[in-house]
Amino acid sequence: MGLYDSPNPHVTALQGLHLYHFVLSNCSQRVRFALEEKGLPWTSHHLNLPAREHATPEYQSINPGGVVPTLVHDGQVVIESNDILTYLDEHFPEPPLRPEAADERREMDSLIEAASAIQSAIKVLSHELLFRPFRQVDAEEVAFFEAHHNDPELAAFLRDYSEENAGWKDRLGRAHAEMRAVLERLESVLERKPWLSGEAFGLADVSWSVNANRLAQASYDLAPYPRLAAWLEKIAARPAYDRAVVSWRPE
Repeated sequence: MGLYDSPNPHVTALQGLHLYHFVLSNCSQRVRFALEEKGLPWTSHHLNLPAREHATPEYQSINPGGVVPTLVHDGQVVIESNDILTYLDEHFPEPPLRPEAADERREMDSLIEAASAIQSAIKVLSHELLFRPFRQVDAEEVAFFEAHHNDPELAAFLRDYSEENAGWKDRLGRAHAEMRAVLERLESVLERKPWLSGEAFGLADVSWSVNANRLAQASYDLAPYPRLAAWLEKIAARPAYDRAVVSWRPE
């Protein structure tokens, strides 16, 4: 469940809840949202991704994938944002964010798995529809990540993005197809239930809210999914969402 045995003694000595995150990372946003919904005090360790702080040897000793977020709870390192959500609900069960009924929990878990699976598509669409006007990548940046980052896929992604080559066109095509399919699934769930997690707000809503918000920011066409749009409005009205997402937006 995302547990990582970090070799970093500074991190394993930390007490309380500590979050390594980036302001605009949707995966970071979902963990901040869960922390705020539960009213948990936490210490912020903000990483400047444009300054490549996630590619340092120190951070990659905390999170071997060199990505955000990373949660540290009394020295235990937890990686992967959706695994962190489950960890938080198990260790801090009040207020509960998972349904008690086994069948409802299975459906919610399946939707959370879908939120993890769609992350690659979210990343592609974010870069193409939202970041491209101000996010330029050159050969030097690609070479840097080839040399310094643990995940070779990151450099490959940046190369495709910067060159807008056939690989990038393939990524875009797959991202759009995957996104349409999963949004149709969410719309169908919300036809039966008020929340993605069931009769009450829960972890599936936390997980998917930041993805839907990112699509809205990127001007992705959500008109075919009116129930999803109405659900996102309900999410945006939650005080915890304001504290976790809205208040962190750059001026």
